Amino acid sequence: MKIHVVSTGGTIASERGPNGLSPSSSSSRGIVDFMSSVFPGHTFSHSEPMNLDSSNIEPEDWSEIAGAVFSSPRDCDGVIVMHGTDTMAYTASALAFMLRGIDKPVTLTGSQIPFGFPGSDAVSNLELAVAAIANGIRGVTISFGRRVINGTRAVKTSAFGMDAFESVGAPPRAVFTASGLDILTENPAPSERQVLENGVCPGVFLLKLAPGTNPYIFNALTGLGYRGAVMEAFGAGGVHSVRRGLASAVQAAAARGMIIAVRSQCLYGETDLSLYETGAAIRDCTISAGDMTAEAAVAKLMWALAKTSRFEEVAEIFRTDYAGEITLRPASPKTR
Repeated sequence: MKIHVVSTGGTIASERGPNGLSPSSSSSRGIVDFMSSVFPGHTFSHSEPMNLDSSNIEPEDWSEIAGAVFSSPRDCDGVIVMHGTDTMAYTASALAFMLRGIDKPVTLTGSQIPFGFPGSDAVSNLELAVAAIANGIRGVTISFGRRVINGTRAVKTSAFGMDAFESVGAPPRAVFTASGLDILTENPAPSERQVLENGVCPGVFLLKLAPGTNPYIFNALTGLGYRGAVMEAFGAGGVHSVRRGLASAVQAAAARGMIIAVRSQCLYGETDLSLYETGAAIRDCTISAGDMTAEAAVAKLMWALAKTSRFEEVAEIFRTDYAGEITLRPASPKTR
């Protein structure tokens, strides 16, 4: 089996320096050499488009990583992306949209403790990533903590735990047990063609409401040039509209052309702007993100806004399930 490894840095490839841990290109190369020695029968090729702590990986870097995956050797059986854990779920979501229809496994992995450090989880996560490819789990996934998770459903829920990621809104694609890799969900239907759509609009803000949020935040966002926002509302999609008139501010921002997608602050559940009066006020000028994770909603809106600024066209993109990111419900079409 042939596997291509795309290194981007992260804790897995970090070394201790005077100011703390930081990724090292020599560590990345050493990890790939190690994999070649401990996985008999497998061959590994390697590219390193960047060497960054994942806190420094931004939307423009997603495009570069997607390009590196897309241009991996044609005869490879799958791609492992070594990545830091802090923004791994954002990158995985972005890659899932950018690499639509890819016909081979693409799995991101990393570690909470650097490779070679005592107690490191790096080797077990790399073994899981290789197993995911060997078992032909297509599409973009995260292999971490004995679970293979759909890239658009992964959320980092622990800063230090070895089981750092949860699969939210859908079961994991597979789990590693004493009997091996247990496949839980079927592969997506094969696509007729692979498409690289790695354009991205970084001008998207993630706003989590708190009681008392000043409605002028939307004036500030539009003034700073943001073209879109993912707003995490209360419960099923409520916003305060009595004292501070946040609903009116959302309506005004939408009228100025800002595209606003709404999701629940809750980790589980979905947005339903028709359920309460506090959500109905913004139902026609915003887009429901359904049960998408915050990471998937942000990546999808950035990806959508690189294609179009038209409200209904972005809404249609959000009503489409591209990579298992959203549970679709019957709904009447929205109009502005």
